[in-house]
Amino acid sequence: MKKSEYLCIGKIAGSRGVAGEIKINPYTDFPEDFYEIKNIFLDISESPIEFFDVKVHKSQVLMKIKGINNKNDALALQGRFLYAQKKDIPIAENSYFIEDLKDCTVEDAKSREKYGVLKDVFNRGASDIYQIIGKDNKEYLLPIIEGTIEKIDLEENKILVNPLKGVFDEN
Repeated sequence: MKKSEYLCIGKIAGSRGVAGEIKINPYTDFPEDFYEIKNIFLDISESPIEFFDVKVHKSQVLMKIKGINNKNDALALQGRFLYAQKKDIPIAENSYFIEDLKDCTVEDAKSREKYGVLKDVFNRGASDIYQIIGKDNKEYLLPIIEGTIEKIDLEENKILVNPLKGVFDEN
């Protein structure tokens, strides 16, 4: 399965002021990432939008889009998603996009036992949690703490793990 070269980076939440500035709820780890993204798309099959005057305000991103000059034009975009190419999105070394991890096979790093397929990653405060669907269609939740991940191999679509006792076994 080929992973998409685009990621959804936010959703337009509304307008700010009367001059057509838009408010964005960012889907990036840091709203400040928008300062570095050069090409943003409303639709990945179209050309990038022309935007300027990017600011971070609280947890939202504010920006102007060329041709959006009043509140009504900005409100017409409310609910639309914004996309960027992965290559343009800042990411820390040895970090991965969650979308690239989804559908990877999860295996035991030592025994190579296949536990299932990663369906989602979420965070409840202390650590990321991998939602894995086993071959029995049972859901397993694997907390990701230091030492849990042995290796992530996106070329092989595989994640090797050292799971905590009791996550995959009934003991």
